[in-house]
Amino acid sequence: MLRPIALGIYLLFFAVGLVGALVIPTLSLFLANELNVRPLLVGIPFAGIALASIIYNQSIGYWSDRLADRRPLVSSLCVLGAASCLVFAFSRQYWLVAGVAVVLFSLSMVSFSQLLAYSLDYAERCIPLERIPLYNAVVRAQIAFAWVAGPPAGFLLAAHAGFKVTYCLAAGLFAVVALLVVRFLPRLQAPRPFEETAATKSPTTMAPLSWKPLLLCFCAFSLMWGANNAYLISLPLYLDRELAIGSEWVGWIMGTCALLEVPFMLLSGYLAMRIPVLVMVRFAGIAGLLLYTGVYFSSELWQLFSLQLCNAIFIGVLAGLGVSVIQQLMPGRSGSASALYTNTTHAGALFSSLMVGLVADYWNYQTVFLFNVFLVCLAIAAFAMVRQPAAHPERPA
Repeated sequence: MLRPIALGIYLLFFAVGLVGALVIPTLSLFLANELNVRPLLVGIPFAGIALASIIYNQSIGYWSDRLADRRPLVSSLCVLGAASCLVFAFSRQYWLVAGVAVVLFSLSMVSFSQLLAYSLDYAERCIPLERIPLYNAVVRAQIAFAWVAGPPAGFLLAAHAGFKVTYCLAAGLFAVVALLVVRFLPRLQAPRPFEETAATKSPTTMAPLSWKPLLLCFCAFSLMWGANNAYLISLPLYLDRELAIGSEWVGWIMGTCALLEVPFMLLSGYLAMRIPVLVMVRFAGIAGLLLYTGVYFSSELWQLFSLQLCNAIFIGVLAGLGVSVIQQLMPGRSGSASALYTNTTHAGALFSSLMVGLVADYWNYQTVFLFNVFLVCLAIAAFAMVRQPAAHPERPA
């Protein structure tokens, strides 16, 4: 009975990831070409989405841990997402589109962190403790699969069928997820008695948190995701303006990395049954150092392709096991844990976007990768100060 539930969770994560992969990469092109706005106005909705997502994720995540059932919340958020995509499809008024993107679309993306929270709840109740990191890695791999196919499909649809068809398809996917969440996923049982005494004590009284390791992990993950975001922003312009290599090669480079990420996600989840997850994440930081140092000194296309092996290790381990680190530090608080981890990506996107603009303006895009090396060094140092959390009590047979 458990296996179909897990398969359903995997399918829903792929669907939610596919919606994001269809909408987010094409949104800047939609604003610039379809609404004909200047670059500054293109950036405003993205900054607003990042800020709003941080607020929504943390506040809703904290509140959701007191809900008896997350499914109606996930379904409602997906309905808001469908409505947002329909506005994108049929409106050509910039401020309406920007307002909906910041207020509603960012709220709908909380469905990802809440679906992740449901997944963590399911894992804590139904999966052996030593296999939870592997399960989390498989869940995150569905997002990687979605991002292999989603962006190319989104750009092809936008180019040949138009943005109206693209965003109507995204709205339809949101609606399907909203229906499947309440129709397919079961309501989870209350925590087992040993979990209640070890982690939660009662639905409203939880074990106290250790804030220092949480703060260190939040900063470290934000630095790593910020370095990744700066890389994604800078690489196309670096290839085009400084290496005189066509920016169309970026799609092939990123596609190569996405394909390599999946096996490393799964492998990291398997190894995490034998190696502490913090050790694995620190190893990912070393791969990040090799990646950004290599890109800084690269001048040929083949060198950039070969470095995607380091990129796949960096992102695969970070995405596959990052939530497991936070989950171990916040037992019994799946909603808060998933929201906190998701917010590290938004925090990283905020400060790295500003960093890219300042560094590239004063120096060049190549120097951004040198700053990335510094960011990853800080992240590794922060992780070095975090002790491995004590394991949960063994599950009774």
